[in-house]
Order: sequence, then structure tokens, then C-alpha cells
Amino acid sequence: MKKLVIVAAFIALLTGCNQGTSSEDVANLAYEWEKAKFDNNYEKQQEILYEKGSYEVDKDDKKVDSELNYEDIRYEIYFDEDLERYYVFTDFKNPNGENSVEDNIVLRKKDDEWKVDTSESLDIVREEISEKFDREACINCK
Repeated sequence: MKKLVIVAAFIALLTGCNQGTSSEDVANLAYEWEKAKFDNNYEKQQEILYEKGSYEVDKDDKKVDSELNYEDIRYEIYFDEDLERYYVFTDFKNPNGENSVEDNIVLRKKDDEWKVDTSESLDIVREEISEKFDREACINCK
């Protein structure tokens, strides 16, 4: 009986580590963020942000349809259990230009929802994250 309780506790611990958030959920939020940025969709950006008003770039811009699709983006996902943060590296061709985009996104939990923390995203060094944490997923990787 004691072994069963220990095994059950271990399973509960393992399944609760990232609180039921799948890699697809993380990638979908990263996509929503990238799409909102490239569409100049200020209202959508504010919904996704950890701290409303922390990203004001498109506040006065006209919305556009960038035609950015989920499938066009490569998502590399890492999770920091200690800080309870996701690090998402997105790579894709700029739908509004000829250049390639390499974006680093930090997701933090606020009121039981994952949100984009633009302030924390600025300080990310991909090599440091990939060396420090195991990659949880790589979506649309070729």
C-alpha cells in the first residue's frame, strides 16, 4: 500500500509540473502573439500581454492582414520549472518583407493564463536557454 501511495504521488508530481499546458498550447499562444504583431493588432496584443501597455509599438497603426500562418513558423519550446516560464523561439520569413525573423518569447502565468512578457523577452539569449534547459518540443521543425 505504501508503494502505491509513493507511485501515485510521483505520477501526480510529474503530471503537474507544467500544470497541464501542452507544447501545442504554448505554440498557439506564441503564434497569436506573432500574428497580432505582424497584423498591427494592438487590441489583441494587449489581451496577450503579461503587463498591458508594455508593448505600444502598434498603438496608432492601422490593422493589416499579414497572412502569417501557424504552419509558417518554427517553434522551439523550453520550460523553466523553477521560474515557471516558457521560452519560445520562433523563426519564420517576415510576411511583410524579405527578411527572416528570429523572435524570443517569454511566457509567464498570470491569473491562471499564460501571457507574453515582453520585458523578460528582451534579455533572452538562445544559446544560454538551450544549454540550460531540455527542449520540450520543436514544432514545424524540418
